[in-house]
Amino acid sequence: MFEEYAFNVAIVFCFLIKGDDVLLISRGNPPYQGQWTVPGGKKERGESLSEACARELYEETGFILERMALAGIVTNVSETSHHDNISFYFKSSSFSGSLTPSSEGEIEWCNTKGSLAKEGISPFYTLIAPLVYGGEGRVFEGSIRIDERGRIAASHIAYL
Repeated sequence: MFEEYAFNVAIVFCFLIKGDDVLLISRGNPPYQGQWTVPGGKKERGESLSEACARELYEETGFILERMALAGIVTNVSETSHHDNISFYFKSSSFSGSLTPSSEGEIEWCNTKGSLAKEGISPFYTLIAPLVYGGEGRVFEGSIRIDERGRIAASHIAYL
């Protein structure tokens, strides 16, 4: 009965902030392998979005989220997929634990302003990060169209 419907996939990302720095990870696996971005991944069945964000951050970095805020929601529409990916972006400067490398990729703290020009930075990051850093508590929403090569073809994102 449900096979005729295309179900969306929820993905969570966490902008972990420490002073003027953001924690970045170089993706060790496809898609976008080798690109720098913030930790994140797919929400698992039964998890809330915040639980998924905390789990992904812990698995990829060893840090435990204490508090987080929703920064924005973006629908990713790919020309090669029958479903949309809905990305939920969270921001936090409240965490504990110590940085623990994982198999997900190389991890490093990077100055937030400098991160936008970092070699190998994800174009998705450079599109989203200014909205996260400049939002002053506002939430953004929008969509990104992705071409058959996985590149950004068009986007429309604004604060609500």
